Amino acid sequence: MKKLYIVVPVIVLALLSIFFVCSCSKTITLYFASMEDGQPYLAEEIRQVEDHGNIYKTAVQGLIKGPLAEGLYPVVPSDTIVNSVTVSDGLATVDFNIRIINNFEEIPHSSATETLAIYSIVNTLTEFEEIEMVRITIEGSGTGEVDGYMIEDFWGHIGIHEVFERNKEIIKDE
Repeated sequence: MKKLYIVVPVIVLALLSIFFVCSCSKTITLYFASMEDGQPYLAEEIRQVEDHGNIYKTAVQGLIKGPLAEGLYPVVPSDTIVNSVTVSDGLATVDFNIRIINNFEEIPHSSATETLAIYSIVNTLTEFEEIEMVRITIEGSGTGEVDGYMIEDFWGHIGIHEVFERNKEIIKDE
């Protein structure tokens, strides 16, 4: 009987520690497209998400899933895959699969939608205090060609030739 009094609390503590380690909920800010008086801008959406080890990747995946609130619109095609997000010395490098640049059907490619897409990613990631700049890569590369698409051209207007910093001017009410 004494063993039972010792074993049960140990098992309960072990289960609780697994629960708290594996299901850490965090508040993140995502940026999605919106329109006012015919002008596109980014608006924030606050979410509670589970942190499963790479909160940055979770945040970018939230952009791909799209907004929950009415009046906000997706900026990244829903079949885009985040290959990785790494952070080093204030620079986040987010790598996507080719679908972010070759899916024209879901998000029409224009200079406005390209600006919104790039800065939704950049502004979402720079919400984390340890991230100051963002580099976007496709299939592990920032330049060159993948399946006939020039990576650095992105959607053909702004391109991803550079490292991006937060753009406050594109955010509504900031």
